[in-house]
Amino acid sequence: MNHQLLADTFRNTKLKHMDSAALVFAIQHEIDANRVDREQLREAMELATAAHLTQTRIGRAAYPVDPYIVHPLRNVLRLIRLGCVDTDVLSATALHDTVEDQTQSIISILRGNPDGSADEALALIATHFTAETARLVAAVTNPPHEGELSKEEKNAAYTQHVANVITDPKVFLVKFADFVDNAGSVQYLADEAKRTKLQKKYAPLVPIFAEALKADKDAFGIHQDGIDAIESKLGRLMATLTTDELASS
Repeated sequence: MNHQLLADTFRNTKLKHMDSAALVFAIQHEIDANRVDREQLREAMELATAAHLTQTRIGRAAYPVDPYIVHPLRNVLRLIRLGCVDTDVLSATALHDTVEDQTQSIISILRGNPDGSADEALALIATHFTAETARLVAAVTNPPHEGELSKEEKNAAYTQHVANVITDPKVFLVKFADFVDNAGSVQYLADEAKRTKLQKKYAPLVPIFAEALKADKDAFGIHQDGIDAIESKLGRLMATLTTDELASS
């Protein structure tokens, strides 16, 4: 079997056209084995797959419902293609939604007992992976809020949380991959009301990401082509997220 041709096949395929199996194989082909701990990343992806096993996610028109794991796997491959070779960043990207969405699943898989808190889930991730992976997962996990918040208050709290955490370049990369995948799919939503709602949530974050990137480009540990790609993607997102409805709201 010609592994180079296989690698080229995956490399030339857009992320949106890959299912979970294709994403795993593409990640395996594109990992820089000299700089990334393949075993740690494989175990992080496996744990995330198990934790999200029963979840689905709204996809594009051609794939209206995806297994949820497609989202974090796509984020991992996106960062690898940008030039990220930080094992903890890639592992945290695979696990980024597990503590927030599947706390009991993480605890059950890693400890055998499903009862526990988010802090306990993070402690287990630190034990089974690294303290840095757990720190990054904690940083991108939305903090709980006391009492009921309006939609505007929730959006404001989300925006402030992201602005606070992405000043750390490693957290920026994990959150950028997540943000791109979420915000980039908004334009494909058939439900106009939901599309407008998400535009209002995500559009204010684009300049915040752009400013954080500009603050210290050398700290991200990726090549200039990767930085340029991030800047280009943020520009495209601003265009797709800014509409007449949003501008007039």
